[in-house]
Amino acid sequence: MKISDVEEFFKSYLDAEYAAAVAARTEVDGVLDEHTALLESFLHATPGSVMTPTVSRGRDWSAERLEKSALTVGDVARRDLFLVARYNHPEWHPLFAGIASGQTPLTTGSYGQLLYVTKIGGAPKIISEYFPEILEPAPPMVWSHTQGAEINGIGEPAEVCAVTAPTFDEHLEDWKEITISAV
Repeated sequence: MKISDVEEFFKSYLDAEYAAAVAARTEVDGVLDEHTALLESFLHATPGSVMTPTVSRGRDWSAERLEKSALTVGDVARRDLFLVARYNHPEWHPLFAGIASGQTPLTTGSYGQLLYVTKIGGAPKIISEYFPEILEPAPPMVWSHTQGAEINGIGEPAEVCAVTAPTFDEHLEDWKEITISAV
């Protein structure tokens, strides 16, 4: 896999995640189920782990409840992709990391999610998710494992594709350090 292919994979995932987040606030169960199924197609749970979409809501919402919920669509934003990095990892090869922004209009300039991707069955799949540790100053960024495989010992990236710079100062400094660190 080329880093450019993984960048497109991440962008497609972020598009699908945003569409699902909007659907969770505006659409009936059947339509939301379609969006959820699409999100699940990007994920792969490794043995002993769980990978589920982070977008969900209760079932059987009435039209009135959906109408009220639709008023909050402005609270959701499509995540920005900040960078994609390729690592020469002994267990997961190739291993790619993608750092995306938060998913609200107020957090699109800061780190919100770290996803790891590898090739499964000939296609890229997200195998792990981390969230930033907000009480720890960056750089370097401290990430907390939330689901999927636990990725350890990644070392320095072999290749980095800088996509969009974050605007939050501490995350921008971390982003700059990562983008120049490829070996």
